[in-house]
Amino acid sequence: MRVRRYLYTLILSSLAATCVYMINLGYFHYIPLVAVTIILIICYAIFAIPVQVFLNRNPKKFNFKYLLIYSFASFLVWYIFAITNNADDVFSVFENAAIYFYSITFAAIFWFWDSVFLQIKSNKEKV
Repeated sequence: MRVRRYLYTLILSSLAATCVYMINLGYFHYIPLVAVTIILIICYAIFAIPVQVFLNRNPKKFNFKYLLIYSFASFLVWYIFAITNNADDVFSVFENAAIYFYSITFAAIFWFWDSVFLQIKSNKEKV
């Protein structure tokens, strides 16, 4: 049951983030939609799921602190990808507003779906 909730969070976060990305680009077609969704599923699975598992030890729905943690982790991932594409000037990445927009937006999307599906206390803790 818990694995299914992780999958729901992963898939819905990837679909929502893909829609935001495609709308922002102004290019909304089927093949790029599928490709970007698959790439985001892989990125969320590699980078966000470990943070999510760590935070789910003490579940809290819609906790602002968790959003900040997801945003920081998202920014690090976006920064790493940005400097691997342009290793000549690692500080020019900070001048690009898109990295901030996508970091915060993708983190907020993941945080939302994480709070909906996974930040649920067990029945033992509710009593």
